[in-house]
Amino acid sequence: MAKTNDEIFSLRNLAMDRAQARENLKIDTAATRERLKPSSLVSEARNKATQKVGKAGQKATEGLKAHPVITATVAATAAMIAMRRPIARLIASQKKSQPDQIEE
Repeated sequence: MAKTNDEIFSLRNLAMDRAQARENLKIDTAATRERLKPSSLVSEARNKATQKVGKAGQKATEGLKAHPVITATVAATAAMIAMRRPIARLIASQKKSQPDQIEE
């Protein structure tokens, strides 16, 4: 048993610290349970993915603004690649409709 006032005061402080630690543990455990629920995990993953996509889009936009000539060249090349077959069909159909003429 504690004999001096200092020992009693010290034990009382330890008891209060223990009670506070238990309360903090209860709060932390409840927060962890909530965070580990599947709906919370999905929501957190969705938010992180949205942030990453937003940052990537912003970075891409800044890159486009910083290099407009390269952007235009890449866009024109992509358009030509995408339109290659329709243009070839158009040329082929016009050749079929106009027979070759022999010059004399």
